[in-house]
Amino acid sequence: MRPWGKGKSLAIAVTGGHTLLFGYLTASGDERFYRDFLMPVARYAIPDGESAHNLSVKACQFKMVPSWQSQSERLKTEVLGMKFKTPLGLAAGFDKNGEAIAGVYKMGFSFAEVGSVTPLPQAGNAKPRVFRLEEDRAIINRYGFNNHGHKIVFRNIKNAFFFRLGPLGVNLGANKTSPNVIDDYVQGLVAFQEVADFYVINVSSPNTAGLRSMQQNDKLRALLTA
Repeated sequence: MRPWGKGKSLAIAVTGGHTLLFGYLTASGDERFYRDFLMPVARYAIPDGESAHNLSVKACQFKMVPSWQSQSERLKTEVLGMKFKTPLGLAAGFDKNGEAIAGVYKMGFSFAEVGSVTPLPQAGNAKPRVFRLEEDRAIINRYGFNNHGHKIVFRNIKNAFFFRLGPLGVNLGANKTSPNVIDDYVQGLVAFQEVADFYVINVSSPNTAGLRSMQQNDKLRALLTA
């Protein structure tokens, strides 16, 4: 075999070996691999916060995340008939469309909250709308209720039934152009009654004009009694 041929074969073997190792560590959810290698590389390679968020959702969707489950009896609790393995859950905002449910529970969260979800799909605010604060290890989120709407999110949650290892909540929002905000929330209660263990009524988004006025006593009372 010619020298260049040997070198080429060696390069292919080394590359293939590294690819297999990378794939194994990613699929197995090795915590040190994620913490010390994959996440730093991802932050460098994907400086855009929204793209990084979307990639994280995809990783959860295909369960390519670290695996951990609490074995502590002391952390278990029951609230309103719902049993939680631990008090730690994932709030709305990360998994807006019910696509990451499998991975969220695999990582050890005892409950998950999908959304916020509006009756009709909406694109949210113009990009860029997610900004990294490197020194503070934080982000500024100005998504603006971007989601796929009730029908698609319901289907995603229903399809993930066998991956649910704890209670699942749906965070309900209202469309920006809705003529009847209260009706949007009522539609959500009806749409997800088959798949939701609990609901969160989001009346705090600053990105939907007039939404926070729902926090006023009379309007909030009208919503809760609708």
